[in-house]
Amino acid sequence: MSNELYLIPFFIYIFSYALILPRKKKLHKFFTILIYAGFILQSLIFFVFLSTKGFNASVHIGWFVFFNAWLLMTVIVLFGLFYRAEYILLYVTPLVAVNLLIGFFVPHIKIEPAMFSVDKTILLTHIILILIGDSFFALAFMVSLIYIFQERKIKIKKSLKLFDKKDNSLDEVFHSGSGYNLELLDNINYQCLKIGFPFITIGIALGIYLSSSLFNAVIVAKPIEIISLIIWLIYAVLLHERIAKGVRGKRAAVFNVIGFLFILFSLSFSFYLFPTLHGF
Repeated sequence: MSNELYLIPFFIYIFSYALILPRKKKLHKFFTILIYAGFILQSLIFFVFLSTKGFNASVHIGWFVFFNAWLLMTVIVLFGLFYRAEYILLYVTPLVAVNLLIGFFVPHIKIEPAMFSVDKTILLTHIILILIGDSFFALAFMVSLIYIFQERKIKIKKSLKLFDKKDNSLDEVFHSGSGYNLELLDNINYQCLKIGFPFITIGIALGIYLSSSLFNAVIVAKPIEIISLIIWLIYAVLLHERIAKGVRGKRAAVFNVIGFLFILFSLSFSFYLFPTLHGF
Protein backbone atom coordinates (compact mmCIF):
# COMPACT_ATOMS: atom_id res chain seq x y z
CA MET A 1 0.00 0.00 0.00
CA SER A 2 1.41 3.37 -1.01
CA ASN A 3 2.14 5.77 1.82
CA GLU A 4 0.36 8.51 -0.14
CA LEU A 5 -2.95 6.88 0.76
CA TYR A 6 -2.30 7.80 4.42
CA LEU A 7 -2.57 11.46 3.44
CA ILE A 8 -6.13 11.20 2.08
CA PRO A 9 -7.86 10.75 5.48
CA PHE A 10 -5.23 13.07 6.98
CA PHE A 11 -6.28 15.96 4.73
CA ILE A 12 -9.96 15.21 5.32
CA TYR A 13 -9.42 15.51 9.08
CA ILE A 14 -7.39 18.70 8.67
CA PHE A 15 -9.94 20.24 6.30
CA SER A 16 -12.76 19.47 8.73
CA TYR A 17 -11.15 21.85 11.24
CA ALA A 18 -11.29 24.63 8.65
CA LEU A 19 -15.07 24.53 9.12
CA ILE A 20 -14.57 25.58 12.73
CA LEU A 21 -12.98 28.92 11.87
CA PRO A 22 -16.10 30.60 10.40
CA ARG A 23 -18.57 31.32 13.17
CA LYS A 24 -21.46 29.67 11.38
CA LYS A 25 -23.46 26.97 13.07
CA LYS A 26 -24.42 25.28 9.78
CA LEU A 27 -20.75 24.81 8.86
CA HIS A 28 -19.94 23.49 12.31
CA LYS A 29 -22.48 20.70 11.87
CA PHE A 30 -20.55 19.47 8.83
CA PHE A 31 -17.46 19.02 11.01
CA THR A 32 -18.62 15.69 12.42
CA ILE A 33 -19.83 14.58 8.98
CA LEU A 34 -16.35 15.09 7.54
CA ILE A 35 -14.72 13.36 10.51
CA TYR A 36 -16.94 10.30 10.04
CA ALA A 37 -16.27 10.38 6.29
CA GLY A 38 -12.52 10.41 6.98
CA PHE A 39 -12.92 7.47 9.35
CA ILE A 40 -14.90 5.47 6.78
CA LEU A 41 -12.24 6.12 4.14
CA GLN A 42 -9.50 5.26 6.63
CA SER A 43 -11.30 1.99 7.38
CA LEU A 44 -11.64 1.15 3.69
CA ILE A 45 -7.90 1.68 3.16
CA PHE A 46 -7.19 -0.52 6.18
CA PHE A 47 -9.45 -3.40 5.14
CA VAL A 48 -8.36 -3.31 1.49
CA PHE A 49 -4.73 -3.62 2.56
CA LEU A 50 -5.63 -6.31 5.10
CA SER A 51 -7.47 -8.36 2.46
CA THR A 52 -4.58 -8.13 -0.01
CA LYS A 53 -1.53 -8.57 2.21
CA GLY A 54 -2.80 -9.34 5.69
CA PHE A 55 -0.71 -8.99 8.82
CA ASN A 56 2.86 -9.99 8.20
CA ALA A 57 5.94 -9.57 10.36
CA SER A 58 7.81 -8.21 7.34
CA VAL A 59 5.27 -5.41 6.73
CA HIS A 60 6.61 -1.86 6.47
CA ILE A 61 6.63 -0.14 9.87
CA GLY A 62 4.44 2.64 8.44
CA TRP A 63 1.62 0.09 8.11
CA PHE A 64 1.63 -0.49 11.84
CA VAL A 65 1.58 3.27 12.43
CA PHE A 66 -1.44 3.52 10.11
CA PHE A 67 -3.03 0.56 11.93
CA ASN A 68 -2.47 2.38 15.22
CA ALA A 69 -4.16 5.50 13.79
CA TRP A 70 -7.14 3.40 12.67
CA LEU A 71 -7.43 1.71 16.06
CA LEU A 72 -7.36 5.04 17.85
CA MET A 73 -10.00 6.52 15.56
CA THR A 74 -12.19 3.43 16.03
CA VAL A 75 -11.99 3.81 19.81
CA ILE A 76 -12.77 7.54 19.57
CA VAL A 77 -15.80 7.02 17.33
CA LEU A 78 -17.22 4.17 19.45
CA PHE A 79 -16.84 6.06 22.74
CA GLY A 80 -18.20 9.25 21.20
CA LEU A 81 -21.30 7.46 19.93
CA PHE A 82 -21.84 5.35 23.05
CA TYR A 83 -21.52 8.25 25.49
CA ARG A 84 -23.09 10.78 23.10
CA ALA A 85 -20.03 12.96 23.57
CA GLU A 86 -19.14 14.10 20.06
CA TYR A 87 -16.74 16.70 21.43
CA ILE A 88 -14.31 13.80 21.90
CA LEU A 89 -13.90 13.83 18.12
CA LEU A 90 -12.92 17.46 18.25
CA TYR A 91 -10.11 17.01 20.73
CA VAL A 92 -8.71 13.56 19.92
CA THR A 93 -8.87 13.47 16.12
CA PRO A 94 -5.65 15.56 15.88
CA LEU A 95 -3.81 12.62 17.49
CA VAL A 96 -5.07 10.41 14.66
CA ALA A 97 -3.94 12.98 12.08
CA VAL A 98 -0.47 13.07 13.66
CA ASN A 99 -0.28 9.27 13.46
CA LEU A 100 -1.21 9.35 9.78
CA LEU A 101 1.47 11.96 9.11
CA ILE A 102 4.05 9.88 10.98
CA GLY A 103 2.99 6.86 8.91
CA PHE A 104 3.74 8.83 5.75
CA PHE A 105 7.17 10.09 6.84
CA VAL A 106 8.31 7.07 8.85
CA PRO A 107 11.61 5.57 7.62
CA HIS A 108 11.13 2.94 4.90
CA ILE A 109 12.10 -0.04 7.00
CA LYS A 110 10.39 -3.33 7.64
CA ILE A 111 9.72 -4.98 10.96
CA GLU A 112 11.72 -8.18 10.92
CA PRO A 113 12.55 -10.58 13.76
CA ALA A 114 16.23 -10.32 14.63
CA MET A 115 16.50 -14.10 14.70
CA PHE A 116 14.46 -16.79 12.96
CA SER A 117 13.89 -18.47 16.32
CA VAL A 118 11.38 -15.74 17.19
CA ASP A 119 7.78 -16.82 16.65
CA LYS A 120 6.32 -14.36 14.12
CA THR A 121 2.75 -15.00 15.29
CA ILE A 122 3.63 -14.14 18.89
CA LEU A 123 5.59 -11.10 17.69
CA LEU A 124 2.61 -9.77 15.73
CA THR A 125 0.23 -10.53 18.61
CA HIS A 126 2.56 -8.62 20.94
CA ILE A 127 2.59 -5.56 18.64
CA ILE A 128 -1.17 -5.58 18.01
CA LEU A 129 -2.09 -5.95 21.70
CA ILE A 130 0.24 -3.11 22.67
CA LEU A 131 -1.25 -0.85 19.98
CA ILE A 132 -4.81 -1.65 21.09
CA GLY A 133 -3.97 -0.88 24.70
CA ASP A 134 -2.17 2.31 23.70
CA SER A 135 -5.26 3.45 21.76
CA PHE A 136 -7.45 3.22 24.85
CA PHE A 137 -4.80 4.95 26.95
CA ALA A 138 -4.47 7.72 24.33
CA LEU A 139 -8.18 8.45 24.63
CA ALA A 140 -7.89 8.35 28.43
CA PHE A 141 -5.00 10.82 28.16
CA MET A 142 -7.01 13.36 26.16
CA VAL A 143 -10.12 12.90 28.31
CA SER A 144 -7.93 13.43 31.39
CA LEU A 145 -6.67 16.72 29.98
CA ILE A 146 -10.26 17.80 29.27
CA TYR A 147 -11.19 16.83 32.85
CA ILE A 148 -8.32 18.83 34.37
CA PHE A 149 -9.12 21.98 32.37
CA GLN A 150 -12.86 21.66 32.95
CA GLU A 151 -12.39 21.25 36.70
CA ARG A 152 -10.25 24.38 36.74
CA LYS A 153 -12.92 26.27 34.80
CA ILE A 154 -15.60 25.16 37.24
CA LYS A 155 -13.55 26.45 40.16
CA ILE A 156 -13.63 29.90 38.60
CA LYS A 157 -17.32 29.43 37.80
CA LYS A 158 -16.93 29.02 34.07
CA SER A 159 -17.46 26.19 31.62
CA LEU A 160 -14.87 24.87 29.20
CA LYS A 161 -15.52 26.63 25.90
CA LEU A 162 -13.84 26.32 22.57
CA PHE A 163 -14.07 30.04 21.99
CA ASP A 164 -14.58 32.62 24.72
CA LYS A 165 -16.64 34.79 22.38
CA LYS A 166 -20.20 35.99 22.33
CA ASP A 167 -20.94 33.72 19.38
CA ASN A 168 -20.54 30.19 20.75
CA SER A 169 -22.28 28.38 17.90
CA LEU A 170 -19.68 25.60 17.82
CA ASP A 171 -20.13 25.02 21.54
CA GLU A 172 -23.87 24.79 20.96
CA VAL A 173 -23.34 22.13 18.30
CA PHE A 174 -21.30 20.01 20.71
CA HIS A 175 -23.46 20.82 23.76
CA SER A 176 -20.40 21.81 25.77
CA GLY A 177 -22.42 23.23 28.64
CA SER A 178 -23.66 19.76 29.63
CA GLY A 179 -21.26 17.66 27.58
CA TYR A 180 -18.16 18.40 29.63
CA ASN A 181 -19.67 16.65 32.62
CA LEU A 182 -16.92 15.72 35.08
CA GLU A 183 -18.62 12.49 36.12
CA LEU A 184 -19.01 11.44 32.49
CA LEU A 185 -15.36 12.28 31.71
CA ASP A 186 -14.20 10.34 34.75
CA ASN A 187 -16.31 7.35 33.71
CA ILE A 188 -14.84 7.40 30.16
CA ASN A 189 -11.41 7.59 31.74
CA TYR A 190 -12.10 4.56 33.91
CA GLN A 191 -13.57 2.49 31.07
CA CYS A 192 -10.52 3.19 28.89
CA LEU A 193 -8.25 2.09 31.73
CA LYS A 194 -10.28 -1.03 32.48
CA ILE A 195 -10.39 -2.14 28.84
CA GLY A 196 -6.87 -1.10 27.83
CA PHE A 197 -4.99 -2.54 30.82
CA PRO A 198 -5.50 -6.27 29.97
CA PHE A 199 -4.25 -5.66 26.41
CA ILE A 200 -1.13 -3.89 27.68
CA THR A 201 -0.53 -6.59 30.30
CA ILE A 202 -0.68 -9.49 27.84
CA GLY A 203 1.28 -7.51 25.25
CA ILE A 204 4.12 -6.74 27.67
CA ALA A 205 4.16 -10.35 28.90
CA LEU A 206 4.53 -11.59 25.32
CA GLY A 207 7.27 -9.02 24.72
CA ILE A 208 9.23 -10.26 27.72
CA TYR A 209 8.75 -13.85 26.56
CA LEU A 210 10.06 -13.01 23.08
CA SER A 211 13.00 -11.15 24.53
CA SER A 212 13.95 -14.01 26.84
CA SER A 213 13.69 -16.47 23.93
CA LEU A 214 15.75 -14.22 21.70
CA PHE A 215 18.59 -13.79 24.17
CA ASN A 216 18.29 -17.21 25.85
CA ALA A 217 17.76 -15.68 29.27
CA VAL A 218 14.88 -15.74 31.73
CA ILE A 219 15.19 -12.03 32.50
CA VAL A 220 16.63 -9.50 30.04
CA ALA A 221 16.92 -6.05 31.63
CA LYS A 222 16.89 -3.95 28.46
CA PRO A 223 15.90 -0.25 28.70
CA ILE A 224 12.68 -0.73 26.74
CA GLU A 225 11.58 -3.52 29.07
CA ILE A 226 12.31 -1.46 32.17
CA ILE A 227 10.28 1.44 30.74
CA SER A 228 7.44 -0.94 29.79
CA LEU A 229 7.30 -2.32 33.33
CA ILE A 230 7.21 1.22 34.73
CA ILE A 231 4.27 2.00 32.45
CA TRP A 232 2.53 -1.20 33.53
CA LEU A 233 3.08 -0.37 37.22
CA ILE A 234 1.68 3.15 36.80
CA TYR A 235 -1.54 1.87 35.24
CA ALA A 236 -1.72 -1.12 37.60
CA VAL A 237 -1.50 1.17 40.63
CA LEU A 238 -4.11 3.50 39.13
CA LEU A 239 -6.50 0.63 38.36
CA HIS A 240 -6.01 -0.80 41.87
CA GLU A 241 -6.59 2.60 43.48
CA ARG A 242 -9.74 3.13 41.48
CA ILE A 243 -11.19 -0.29 42.25
CA ALA A 244 -9.99 -0.78 45.84
CA LYS A 245 -9.98 2.78 47.15
CA GLY A 246 -12.36 4.54 44.81
CA VAL A 247 -9.80 7.09 43.60
CA ARG A 248 -11.44 9.31 41.01
CA GLY A 249 -11.36 12.77 39.57
CA LYS A 250 -8.29 14.91 39.13
CA ARG A 251 -5.88 12.50 40.84
CA ALA A 252 -6.86 9.70 38.45
CA ALA A 253 -6.61 12.09 35.50
CA VAL A 254 -3.09 13.15 36.47
CA PHE A 255 -2.03 9.49 36.75
CA ASN A 256 -3.36 8.86 33.26
CA VAL A 257 -1.44 11.82 31.85
CA ILE A 258 1.80 10.63 33.45
CA GLY A 259 1.28 7.07 32.24
CA PHE A 260 0.65 8.13 28.64
CA LEU A 261 3.69 10.42 28.62
CA PHE A 262 5.75 7.36 29.57
CA ILE A 263 4.14 5.48 26.66
CA LEU A 264 5.13 8.24 24.24
CA PHE A 265 8.67 8.17 25.61
CA SER A 266 8.75 4.39 25.35
CA LEU A 267 7.64 4.40 21.69
CA SER A 268 10.15 7.09 20.77
CA PHE A 269 12.93 5.32 22.64
CA SER A 270 12.05 1.97 21.13
CA PHE A 271 11.38 2.62 17.46
CA TYR A 272 13.30 5.78 16.67
CA LEU A 273 16.23 6.33 19.04
CA PHE A 274 17.39 2.77 19.65
CA PRO A 275 15.46 0.38 17.37
CA THR A 276 18.07 -2.39 17.72
CA LEU A 277 17.43 -2.60 21.46
CA HIS A 278 13.88 -3.79 20.75
CA GLY A 279 15.04 -6.90 19.02
CA PHE A 280 14.29 -5.76 15.45
